[in-house]
Amino acid sequence: MPLEPLSLPLPRLCFEGKKDSVACEGRSLLKSFVTAAARREESIHVLSFDLPESEFKAGLSTDVTSRISFHDAFPDPLGWSGRGSGLTVGEFSASELASRLATTSQGSATLVLDSLSWLLLRFPFPSVCQVLAQLPRRANVVGLKIVRIVALVHGDLHPPAQLDVLKTLARLVVTLQPGPGCGRGGDGTPRTAVVLHRKRGSRLLQKTELFSILPGFGFKFLGEPPPKGVSREDEAEEGRGPATVDPTARLTFNLRLTEAERQARESVPLPYQFSEEKKSSLLQTSTEEGKIYYEPDAADDFDDEDPDDDLDV
Repeated sequence: MPLEPLSLPLPRLCFEGKKDSVACEGRSLLKSFVTAAARREESIHVLSFDLPESEFKAGLSTDVTSRISFHDAFPDPLGWSGRGSGLTVGEFSASELASRLATTSQGSATLVLDSLSWLLLRFPFPSVCQVLAQLPRRANVVGLKIVRIVALVHGDLHPPAQLDVLKTLARLVVTLQPGPGCGRGGDGTPRTAVVLHRKRGSRLLQKTELFSILPGFGFKFLGEPPPKGVSREDEAEEGRGPATVDPTARLTFNLRLTEAERQARESVPLPYQFSEEKKSSLLQTSTEEGKIYYEPDAADDFDDEDPDDDLDV
C-alpha cells in the first residue's frame, strides 16, 4: 500500500497521514513505515511526544534503530527541568527544527511525528500547518532533504471539521477501521484501512484495503476485502475470486438473442451488399449509355402485364 504525502504546498515532500482511534491503534503501522524507510537506507528523524524512546523502539531491529535520530519530547516537553537535550515545544518552529535535524544527519531523510495530535492540541491549527509547510525548505538550506513526513493522528481527539481540513491537505490519508486485529500489532492479523489518495490534478481515489503487520513490523498487502456476505474462506474453498456483476441481470428488456433470432439476423442481406449482376457491371468499363438496375424487394407486387396494378387509382 503505497502511502504518500499530506499535500501541503511543499516541493517534493511526501507527507503521510495515518489516523487511528482508541478502538484501533495505528502505531504499529507507523513503525512499519519507519522500517520501510530504513530499508531504503534513508535517515529517519522521529519527533516523539506520546512515547519515550525505549517504548517507541521496542520491537524494531537494530538495523532500523541504528538509522533513527530520536528527538524525545516525552520527558520534559515544556523544558521545565532546564537540563538534557530533549525536544521542547519552544523549538517547534521551522528554523529551530531544521537546525536541530541537520546536526544529526545530512542528505535524504524521513521525518516521523508521533503524534501530530499532541501538537494540534497545544498549538493553533494554522501555525502547525505553516511549520510543516516551511520545514522542508528551511532544512534544504542547511543540507537536509526531507523527502517524506509521516504523521500519526488520533482521530477521536479532534473535531470532524479539523480532520476534514487535514484530509484536504493530504495527498494520502490512511484511516484504520475497527476490526478483529485492531488492538494488536506485529502478529500478522489482517486489518482494514480506508485509503484516500489525492493524485495529480486533484483527482481523488478512495478504496478499502486489507493489510497485516508482520513480526519486526514488516508490511504485507492483502488486497481488497471480499464483497459483503462472502468471506475469504468461501472464496478459497470455491477456488474463485469475487463474483462478477452482470449489468444486464435486472433490465426490464432483453439484450440477448436466441439461436433462432441470431440465425434470422444473419440471413438478412445488408443494404450495401450488391447482386452479382450489379457488381460485374460496376467492374466493367463501357462506352454504352447508362443503365438503371432495379432490384425489387420481397414485398413488391410486380406484374409484367399491368405494371400499375399496385397503384391506388
